Amino acid sequence: MTKELFLQKLMPSYEAFFDIQYDVALGSSQFPAVAQFHSRSEKYVLVRAAKLWATEMNEYAYFAFADVPNTEGFISLKKEVLQLGLAQIKPHSEHMYSYVTLILISDLLPDEIIQQIKKTNYHKTYLFSLHGWMYLRIAAVDLSNGKVYSNHRGKELLPLLQNILS
Repeated sequence: MTKELFLQKLMPSYEAFFDIQYDVALGSSQFPAVAQFHSRSEKYVLVRAAKLWATEMNEYAYFAFADVPNTEGFISLKKEVLQLGLAQIKPHSEHMYSYVTLILISDLLPDEIIQQIKKTNYHKTYLFSLHGWMYLRIAAVDLSNGKVYSNHRGKELLPLLQNILS
């Protein structure tokens, strides 16, 4: 399977809930797709003006291709995605959480990149979590052996990606 075909099979899973842009140049990187998800829930009594609570959840997903990434290139991409995602987050009293997600699709993933992915852990709270928090999620697909790797927060993405590979 090619990277383009994998992305083509993956995107219908995102199209129902995400706003997707294709072939986007952000910063110094070119992404084949970028997706954003925004959800708001609220509870009120009788009329909307009598609001009891409200929460907002967001996800900013960046899809990237790599033939055979090197460690420096991966770290640079990860930092850039994190910066782009953090710039999108606008914490306020109703913000619950935001995810910044990087999905890397590669022909071959070296072991050092896999180790970098697995040990990546980034978490940020806003106003002691009163204005929410954010997590960086990373998942990578190795098309050469049909395996998917992720950091701890990215484990939620594994079933979807593995399903597309099979």
